Amino acid sequence: MGSACQARGPYGARKLSSKAVMENIRLRVVIPHFFCEGASEGRGGYGSGRRGNRLPRSMAFTRCLGSVLSLQRSPQDFIFNMAEQQLEISSVSALRPTYQIEVDVHVFVQEQHNLEDVLDLFADQITVHVLALEDPRELPLRAVHQVLLMAEPADLMLYLEDDLVISDLEYIDKQAWFLQHTNHCYVLMPHRVEYCVANAPRRLFVDGPIKDDSVSTPVWASDEPSVGGGRYQGMEVEFMKPTNPHSGSFCLSDVQMALVREGPWPPTTFIGPLETAATGVVAPHFKVLKPSWNCRNFLTLEHGNPSFIAQMARWPLHMHNQNT
Repeated sequence: MGSACQARGPYGARKLSSKAVMENIRLRVVIPHFFCEGASEGRGGYGSGRRGNRLPRSMAFTRCLGSVLSLQRSPQDFIFNMAEQQLEISSVSALRPTYQIEVDVHVFVQEQHNLEDVLDLFADQITVHVLALEDPRELPLRAVHQVLLMAEPADLMLYLEDDLVISDLEYIDKQAWFLQHTNHCYVLMPHRVEYCVANAPRRLFVDGPIKDDSVSTPVWASDEPSVGGGRYQGMEVEFMKPTNPHSGSFCLSDVQMALVREGPWPPTTFIGPLETAATGVVAPHFKVLKPSWNCRNFLTLEHGNPSFIAQMARWPLHMHNQNT
């Protein structure tokens, strides 16, 4: 990707590390969480308020929390030595990566409107913040802002909607590599996927191209060109500037957090309050990229409470410049 762009923090320009990725990463995760059956009626049908959706939402939220906690790792671990009835400390892993990731999870909820039984399962592993809000749609932006203002340092900040699941254990490694190799000037958004049981093994990538009313010509994902690339652990990866930057998540470095913190607040609305928190917070400050479609598996998130699959039966299938 190169490093022509130079991000600036409160203490001036920050140079790229000579290392491939930062080590001993302190990752702060912010997850706004809301659930109230029936609340979505007349408001676009968000899964957090659809009737009859409590069990699927609980499963998605549980998987979301479990997936971010599973990102934790240390170069050494404990071994339960049953022979000697003692705990052993393991040797340092010979397989990369060997550095440490400390995960600090903050979940923001509205009073009473949450899945308390799921929160209780993770009570000793997460920090829950209860906010008094009249409009639950304010919750995501309030959560982001509160985490940005936290005094304790963090190397990376990961924002995640409460039904998104990370299955890639190198998700943070890839984000750290990208941020350092683009000099903190870019944000890499993942591709969200839903699993199509009836069409397996094909998946549905839900954040395809968008356009405003002024555009009359067709816009196709296959026409979104690569704008650059890099080599991650021997793998060539290309990136594109997407017409649809949204993915329900973002990851910022400490340098980028400082820039957002010093900028105007609240950010300009992007589609709606939920989308503004996930995309509008970062888009005014940084260039947003996604893996190109031919490299889409490089960074993905699962939409754990599917809502787009239902549209598949209604939309026609268009074969535009695709290899089948």
